[in-house]
Formats: sequence, C-alpha cells, structure tokens
Amino acid sequence: MAGVISTPAIRSQQQSAAVQTLASERLFYVIAGSVMLVATGVGFRAFLGHGKGFGGGEITRQILPLVVVHGIAMFGWIVLFLVQSIFILNGNPRLHMRIGVGGAVLAGVMVPLGSASAILSAHYNPELYQFFGGPRFFLATMLGEMLCFGALVGVAVIYRRRPETHRPMMLLASLMIISGSLGRCPYIGEFAAMPPLYVLGPALALGALFLLLQWAMTRTFNRRSALGYVAMMVASCLFVVIGHSTAWNQIAGAILRQPARP
Repeated sequence: MAGVISTPAIRSQQQSAAVQTLASERLFYVIAGSVMLVATGVGFRAFLGHGKGFGGGEITRQILPLVVVHGIAMFGWIVLFLVQSIFILNGNPRLHMRIGVGGAVLAGVMVPLGSASAILSAHYNPELYQFFGGPRFFLATMLGEMLCFGALVGVAVIYRRRPETHRPMMLLASLMIISGSLGRCPYIGEFAAMPPLYVLGPALALGALFLLLQWAMTRTFNRRSALGYVAMMVASCLFVVIGHSTAWNQIAGAILRQPARP
C-alpha cells in the first residue's frame, strides 16, 4: 500500500526536477549569450564607439565598407543569439522559430562575408597579423572559423526542432566567431597572442567555462555540448597544423598574392 501511495509522489518529484532542469538550461543560454555580448562589446569598443580597428589603429582603408558590414553582422549575430535565448526562456518558441529564419539567412551571408574580409585584410595589411602568427596562419584560422561556423549552424538548422541538439550547436557556432572580440578584451590580449592556438585559445577557454557552468546549473552532463566542444577543439588544433604546413604556405601565398616563404 505504501508503494502505491508513494508512486505518484515520486513521479511528481521527478517531473518537478525535470521542469527545474529545463528552466536552468534555458537560463544558462541566456547567461552565455549575455557573456558573449559583453565580450563582443568590450572587445570591439574601439570599432563600435570610434570606428577604429585593432589596437585603436585605422581600419584597412581599401576594404573599409566590407569591414564595417562584417563587424555589424558579427555583432548582430551575438545579439540575435541572446534575444533568441530570451524568447525560449520566456516560453515564446513560435517567435523564436520565425526569427530563426532570418538568423539562418544571416549566417549564410556571414560565411562568405567573413572569409572575404579575412583574405582582403591579410592581403592589404599583412603586418597587422604578425602578432598572431603571421598573415598566412591568421588566414588559416579565420577561414577555418568560418567553415566551422557554417557547419555548426547548418547542423543546428537541420535539428531546429530538437532543442537538445539545436541549442548547443548554436552556442558553439557563436563561440567560433568571437575569437576576434575576445582577443581585444583587456587582460586577454596576451593570451590571444600565445602560440600555438593564438586567438583560438580564449574561445576554447570560454567554451570550457560554459560547459562547467551548464553542468553546475543543470546538474546534468550534456553529451551533445561536450561532443561539440571536443569537435571544436580538434578543429582548432587542425587549423594550427594546417596553418604551419608547407602546403598551406603555398596556397595562402597564392590567395594573398604574396611569394611563398622558404
């Protein structure tokens, strides 16, 4: 008799715990989006407030309009991630889905836009990237980031009706494109200049902190988040290997129209 009486109570406790875990997970994405937005705002404060480039220098004049559009698109993506997370937290999935169509279009524009900006910036202003391993290595990193960003968003779109996959993929995609803003933040710049990862290091460190925060808030291990993060780490290491390879030196030299290094 005791077992029959206790079963509804146990089920009620389990349902309550599941609801609490879901609410905590949704709140986690809002916090993660807020952190990335703050980092983006702080990192690009010179660009947003004064129209200046890295270190307060002038933006590469030959591609000024492209850089401005690229920066606005990147900033807009982080804002959109946070807004979309707030919609889910507030129980408005329908509006989230509608706006998500625009987000998919924005992502499709950002990949070629970011790739073109990286190539032309490294071509016209190669000395700027000596601090980050040289223009050829920088180009391998940036093109790799754009490729991973597009792939992660693509997976998220395919699984848009499965939030357990959609949400972590969108978070990881956003992490892939904030290396530039993180590298410009106070106290992080030296970390972003450390070989072999350079600007990828701060993004990976922030991703690890996000995994720990998600576990602390939900008390559950999110397997998809962990697998996606591992894939992000492997890809980042692959960028390093490719960026220092002889083959890439020749390819990047042709792309940038610079003689290959011996």
